Amino acid sequence: MAGVIINSDASVGANVIVNTGAIVEHNCYIEDHVHIATGAQLGGGVAVHEEAYIDTGASVRQGTTIGKRAIVGAGAVVNKDVSDGVTVVGVPARPLDTGN
Repeated sequence: MAGVIINSDASVGANVIVNTGAIVEHNCYIEDHVHIATGAQLGGGVAVHEEAYIDTGASVRQGTTIGKRAIVGAGAVVNKDVSDGVTVVGVPARPLDTGN
């Protein structure tokens, strides 16, 4: 999409959407079926596993891992790894309380 930056040595899998203005820094590893929304920023060396979703304006600190089917909420700032299937929101990003 327009204005996307994907830097050197980044690996992007099949069926990945990188929306307008998103930044995927050097040495990132993006697996298949990932969606990186408008204006999201991934620092260097971030790993995003299959079917994860990173919402609008989220920032992911370098060297962090986003698990399979994890969701990073809009505007969240991720400074720790996110486990498989977990939704994180806020600054700093924390797991969403689902009330279960």
